Amino acid sequence: MKFEKKVEQLRIQKYGGKESKEFLNDVIAMANGEPLEYLLGEVRFCNAVVDLSLRPMIPRLETEYWVYQVINECKNQILEKGTKNFKGLDLFSGSGNVGIALLKNIEGSHVTMVEIDERLKKQIEISLIKNRIDPQRVIICTGDTWGNICEEYDVITAVPPYVPPSMIDEVMNDLHAEPQVAFFDKEDGFFYHKQILHNAKKFLKEGGVLYLEFDITQRQAIEDLVTEEGFSTYSFLRDPYHHEFVVKVVKEVLTS
Repeated sequence: MKFEKKVEQLRIQKYGGKESKEFLNDVIAMANGEPLEYLLGEVRFCNAVVDLSLRPMIPRLETEYWVYQVINECKNQILEKGTKNFKGLDLFSGSGNVGIALLKNIEGSHVTMVEIDERLKKQIEISLIKNRIDPQRVIICTGDTWGNICEEYDVITAVPPYVPPSMIDEVMNDLHAEPQVAFFDKEDGFFYHKQILHNAKKFLKEGGVLYLEFDITQRQAIEDLVTEEGFSTYSFLRDPYHHEFVVKVVKEVLTS
């Protein structure tokens, strides 16, 4: 979005169309690199309000694009299978945008969210209140990715960090306002993807689906990892620019 349009959105959305000293200070902050989303304090994501007051990673439009697809596919699955007590697991939850979108749009769903940053548990709870979501439908776990998980789920979603540490200077030049932990992998960009794919079968119900986001440059390597873990039913979702950037992996139903 062009800077002028951001200024106009800020003026209308935060200041009711008026200009004030505070508005001008925000414009200066934005000109110096402060994201519009942090100045507004929240964003819309798949019909939900996601609070950003504790400055988590800002939800991306590309992620919203595929999460809408997931929501529709989950609804179809519920109708076709008559699924009751639909359960989702959202890994690397960050602001909670993906998990909250599932809760907001899939009636009666229950979602477990896992986030390594304990501070963001409060962030997710703020958004749950803003969206009037019953807290009994949600479990928020902090710490290790799988440490507190002991159930099987109909769907698992994950947007793990996938930028190699070697690119820190290049990437953070543009994203310096956001938390580094949300972007950087431990090793070569695939550490968390390998972990997720290796454990997915254990935590998916039969017929359950994993949706895993990655960088568009990692597409072939991700397919190799999927097949190495023994998955044979998988496909790729495209972003709005027609790049494949999410792998959809299905745990096959065992036949007797």
